[in-house]
Amino acid sequence: MSIDLPVTAKNDTNMKAEKVICDCGLLWSLAHQFTYLRLSDETADNEYKLVDLFSARAKRIAATYARFYLETEDGGNPDVLGRYYWMALGAFASKTVGCLLDSFQLNAMYVASKTIPRGLAQGNLWLFTDIAASHWFYNHHRGNFQQGMMCAKNRDVNDLQDTVKSITNDLPWADKSISKINNFKPSSDIIEGFKWVEKIENERNPVQKRKHQLAQLLAIAEHEQGAVLQPLIYENPDFAGWAKIQRSKWVKWMSPNYQLSFSHICEVEDSDLKSNAPNDMQIENYQSRMDWIGQAAEKFHGLMKRKNDYMLQELKTVAGWVDSPDAALVY
Repeated sequence: MSIDLPVTAKNDTNMKAEKVICDCGLLWSLAHQFTYLRLSDETADNEYKLVDLFSARAKRIAATYARFYLETEDGGNPDVLGRYYWMALGAFASKTVGCLLDSFQLNAMYVASKTIPRGLAQGNLWLFTDIAASHWFYNHHRGNFQQGMMCAKNRDVNDLQDTVKSITNDLPWADKSISKINNFKPSSDIIEGFKWVEKIENERNPVQKRKHQLAQLLAIAEHEQGAVLQPLIYENPDFAGWAKIQRSKWVKWMSPNYQLSFSHICEVEDSDLKSNAPNDMQIENYQSRMDWIGQAAEKFHGLMKRKNDYMLQELKTVAGWVDSPDAALVY
């Protein structure tokens, strides 16, 4: 797919003037363009192709989240490290999605149904497009995010520049996804999450800063799970149906465990470094899922204080996956 910057101008005439309207649609187009390029490989001059391997996408997404948290992403500011608290947890979560997609259980499911693997890949892709674009925007155009043109409240896929809108509409599952996430219109939770980002940036009391960070994480988690993943995949009758089958006694023994590990590796032995979902959790049920996420967030929050050096090193390792390779043959 060819990528042209949303606005290009060539001064091929003396005294020529080009009128460029810099509005929220343009800035959001640049943000969306960032997310597409991050998950794509350049195949020729100005030609890009989205990587096909689901787990490679998950690793690149995890790397991008880690880079935002570590303030090593373009536009980052090391002086305010910690403001994007959800991104650190999100990096481990997307890594977990990659591990699930590579697991023998989910690969074996392709024989019976592609619903669960494709559902996880769909949710991961569109959540990334939604949430990474917001963080890129804040990094580069903070003055017009919550203030100025107040673009945080003025986001809509229909306002994107034509080139970027076309690319977005051509992404996998676009016809089944964009309307379900309300055309990227922001939820009150993500607006709140970025208000907490501002408070974290300005807070000098370390105790209060940690309280703000947990509040920021939970607000973004509410947006992630409620405004994006719940309508996108968990309310899909096919996905919910297969999730129920996985919990049945004759299938549960071979189903993958829902687990979030705070490590760059998939299998972690140390119980202190992982959070296992309760046995009775219903993954498709929003409140049941959020109860576990709240527990996992508290564990993560504790580790970020007690084992901060370890957590930062793990995130730096994950951040290195930003160019995870595609596969020649993809299921």
